[in-house]
Amino acid sequence: MQKDSVLLGFDVGGTKLGIGLGTSSGRILSGWRMPNVNTRPEEVLPRIAAEAERMVKEQKLEMSDVAAFGISAPFPADARRGIMLEPPNNPLWRNVPILEYLSDALRIPGTFENDANSAALAEWYFGAGRGCENMIYLTMSTGIGGGIISSGRLVRGGAALSAGEVGHICVQVGGRKCSCGQEGCYEAYAGGRAVALRMREELSGKPESLIMRLAGGDPEKVDMIVLEKAVRAGDPYALALWDEIALRNAQAMGTLINLLNPEKIILGTMAWAIGELYTDPIRKYLPRFCWKEPREACDIVGSGLRREISSFAGIAAALNYLNERENPSGRDENV
Repeated sequence: MQKDSVLLGFDVGGTKLGIGLGTSSGRILSGWRMPNVNTRPEEVLPRIAAEAERMVKEQKLEMSDVAAFGISAPFPADARRGIMLEPPNNPLWRNVPILEYLSDALRIPGTFENDANSAALAEWYFGAGRGCENMIYLTMSTGIGGGIISSGRLVRGGAALSAGEVGHICVQVGGRKCSCGQEGCYEAYAGGRAVALRMREELSGKPESLIMRLAGGDPEKVDMIVLEKAVRAGDPYALALWDEIALRNAQAMGTLINLLNPEKIILGTMAWAIGELYTDPIRKYLPRFCWKEPREACDIVGSGLRREISSFAGIAAALNYLNERENPSGRDENV
């Protein structure tokens, strides 16, 4: 794109919903958030449309000055039509035509992307992936989602538009049950929620364990934060589990490196929050799972946007929508 366009982004999460107003050069002009627990879409959609209008006016702009909006939302969804089908953390949001609603309310064009793809676009345009033609973003949070940029294009896949569901590749035949219903998924071994559930199962009836003591004896407080503290304290159980998580991370990332030959794998929440304690063991195990040449050509780094990634996700989706519309054959060389 030749000019610095104004864009709106909507980030729909399981606990929060945010709106960002920014530019194609990566400046955030305004932001707004609201809780999104047990909300009703018929109440939320008019509110976020009104807030978006307010944010634009506060910048002394008209809605016609906004080039496009982007929606970052969880799957399962009908991404082509922008319908949220059954987001797992929003039980009252079923078959919600959010793209159509906001397009009609705001009177500007818009697009719908799954949240991991939107985060990948945010890193690509504004974060650690700038300048890459081939990169992968992994969410590394409660679950493990992925977004893939290949040859300067977002990879969406075929009819389901579900490419990038990295967390649900099988790393162990007949392995641990995943929340998706499959067995042996990568997420079942390295996702934050799955690891927490595993610790609660394995440490049940063991109040003397360091992890349970760090959690104040409350199993519901056993999570990745507590695990990290126990690892840093040298607890044998925590160290063994940490090592297994690193092995599974390397197994999945090595597969991606061999398959896609990315310049970077950019890791979300856990990786940048924890740092080298998290990433160094992954690098140690990588030679077991991928060839030397693509491994050495790939940097594994933490998110450049960190906590701000949700502010950029919808904006990046909007920017990519405009670029794909203007340049269907490839990425805009001016971005």
